Amino acid sequence: MKTVILLILVGLMFGCNESEKAPPEADILAKVGPEYITKDDFNKELDKLSFKQKSIYTSSPEKLNEFLQTKINEKVLYNEAFRRGIQNREEIQNDLENYERKLIAKTLGKELLEELVLNQEEIKEYYDKNRKDYERIDISKIFVRLDMKKDNPKESALKKAELISKRAQSGESFEELAIEFSDDPVSKKKGGKAGYLNRGRFPQDIDEVVFTLNKGDITKPFEVDGGYLIIKANKEVELPPYGQVERNIRSKLINERLLNYINSLRKEWEVQVHEDRLEEISKSESNQK
Repeated sequence: MKTVILLILVGLMFGCNESEKAPPEADILAKVGPEYITKDDFNKELDKLSFKQKSIYTSSPEKLNEFLQTKINEKVLYNEAFRRGIQNREEIQNDLENYERKLIAKTLGKELLEELVLNQEEIKEYYDKNRKDYERIDISKIFVRLDMKKDNPKESALKKAELISKRAQSGESFEELAIEFSDDPVSKKKGGKAGYLNRGRFPQDIDEVVFTLNKGDITKPFEVDGGYLIIKANKEVELPPYGQVERNIRSKLINERLLNYINSLRKEWEVQVHEDRLEEISKSESNQK
């Protein structure tokens, strides 16, 4: 289904110019029935390719001809599909209508993004007011997984984690303890080193503790999904340079403004959602699994 629609759209990209005056002979690269593929058509299709793809096809006359033959085949298949009346089928019409709706909405979205221009002053102001949100800390960690084979997995894992934490706080090498006891295979190989942790990575109660740590501090075990986590601060809490977060802030602010605009449109169009009916569908789908 999608292939047929794609072929139709590809055919439309070159245009059905059977009713138009024939282009100058020197401009024609190929003729398919009453339609033409001109040099201008072909160059436009090349320009739609990524830089890498275009470089490959323009690397030799043979590759360029390969691209032309592909476009000719697409047009031939499109014309044959049209002759068979596939374009009149109900499912095709429905899919084309859906595609048209998505294309129109996508085009509007692009135009809105172009309108939502942010200057550096706005982004810098947001950064200065929300510095805390962008703090990070370099950590190492030891994860103790719940052993479901034990009679009391949670109690057993907590006792093990507390013992490891006390040994580390007493001066034993956190790196060696991580290699010996951690159940996180990735950080275990690195002696527990996990790199930078950003605010919001863990629940607020854990964040509040971790982001008050000084270099070398080691926490008591935190209960997390599947076990317990011990964290060591390798450095003091730091704020990344503005240049490293500028792009993220820009995207965040643009998304917020776009969402606000969409929400205003939802009110204007009096959007109503029947969540109870949505829940019925959810339950029905769950029952079928």
